[in-house]
Amino acid sequence: MGRKGHKKGKKVAGHEDSDVFSNEELMSALFQPMAPNKRNELNGIVEKLLNLSSNYTQDDPSTPAKLFTEFEEIYALVQKIRSIETQGNMNRRLGGPRKLHVKPFLEWLNKYGAKIEGVEIEEFEHQGLGLKVTKELKKGELVISIPRKVFMSTETAKVSSLSALIEKDPMLQKMPNVSLALHLLVEKNSPASFWEPYINILPSSYTTVLYFTPDDFKELRGSPALEDALKQFKYVSRQYAYFYRKFQSMILRDYFTFDEYRWAVSTIMTRQNQVPSSNDMSQMANTLIPFWDMANHDNGEISTDFDDEKDCTLCMAHKDFEIGQQFTIFYGVRANIDLLVHNGFVFESNEDDCLTLKLGISKNDALIHEKVNILEELSIARNGLFFIGCNLDEKPLDPALLAFLRVLCFTKKEIDDFQGNHEKICSLSEPNTADDQVIKDVDKRVYQYLQTRCQLLLKSYPTTLEEDSAELHEAGKDDLSQKKYLCLVLRSKEKKMLHGAVTYCEKQTSS
Repeated sequence: MGRKGHKKGKKVAGHEDSDVFSNEELMSALFQPMAPNKRNELNGIVEKLLNLSSNYTQDDPSTPAKLFTEFEEIYALVQKIRSIETQGNMNRRLGGPRKLHVKPFLEWLNKYGAKIEGVEIEEFEHQGLGLKVTKELKKGELVISIPRKVFMSTETAKVSSLSALIEKDPMLQKMPNVSLALHLLVEKNSPASFWEPYINILPSSYTTVLYFTPDDFKELRGSPALEDALKQFKYVSRQYAYFYRKFQSMILRDYFTFDEYRWAVSTIMTRQNQVPSSNDMSQMANTLIPFWDMANHDNGEISTDFDDEKDCTLCMAHKDFEIGQQFTIFYGVRANIDLLVHNGFVFESNEDDCLTLKLGISKNDALIHEKVNILEELSIARNGLFFIGCNLDEKPLDPALLAFLRVLCFTKKEIDDFQGNHEKICSLSEPNTADDQVIKDVDKRVYQYLQTRCQLLLKSYPTTLEEDSAELHEAGKDDLSQKKYLCLVLRSKEKKMLHGAVTYCEKQTSS
């Protein structure tokens, strides 16, 4: 593996006194191993990063404000690390227009039996490369067939140069997505990798939260996404520090940098899929599927399948497409908060969007034990995350949320009425179809509580929905940084859901 450093060359003939250098010298500058004193300095900073990012158990900061303060410390260390690593590493850099690599990529796919009908790779504004429809496609029509031969997966990782490490390392045993990220990083820097035509067409950077600056994160203040995003940055920083230390006695040391690792992790997060294992079809393997992974997301239904006999991934049109349209696939039911944190985009017309509520039974609640017992019978935790959909008039409250709120609002008399009656307890997750007066009284308090909670959440944002809408309208997508635009869209949609929930609760309490 690797591209070794080159000895310093001569200046180009005829330019002895100029700053024009030969290709050999330019390559030497690009692939120069780190000086020992810089390596020692880097080792010390990485050790600090590992210690700081490892307090995710009992000492884990619990509030967004504490998390952000901790993040600023982590980010400062990461910036120092990146500064040193750019002065000496041997990584192969992806650069230039990705479209330059389309032809060899398609030739490589064709060589190994991929079949593509009715779509081609095209660049879309604000989205990068995607797939454009070249002929009319009907719903259910087969469009893409990609054989296992070209997959990069946790299975190919296990037979790569990382095999011994994967067998022994506890983190890699528990986190196959991390194994796949390291596998990708190694292949990116391996001369004549089998996957080189695929790797060349991958983005050189992403808009996942791993690329966020402190100012970018501030755009998420008030949003439930902030905590998830900060923790994601923290966990990946810890993974980097963990593997940096592990690789010090390996050749990987000269190729493993924070920038390389966040690129590899972001590639996996944004592009991986689950595919049946070649050894046991009942088991799934984390997999990168070349070409298929270039299709962007849209509302619809899952239209990707795996053909066991032909040993390939099949992708059908999930709706009718006309010539010139962008060919899209449905990634599955995903909230925008999940799409932003893990995929680096927000889907403006997301029909499956929902808002995350963190709720719990207070330790100071006099009825905590009785309420917890009822929740346990419903398999609902005392503290947890619950979800509000984007249209409560059409989609009622999530059953788990409805049941939790009812138990939360129970009086002693109502608890006595339900305790010991399994059938009645199970009915707590269902709408009051029986017109039960006890539940009617409880639900009045439920919707009042939820209304107040949503109003408080709206106040936690530093800006109003009107202010966000005005900024989006006045600036537009072209005048905002991509990451700020994504954050603005996310929090605007969250506020619309909160306003919608308040209106819905008002209707319920007034009826």
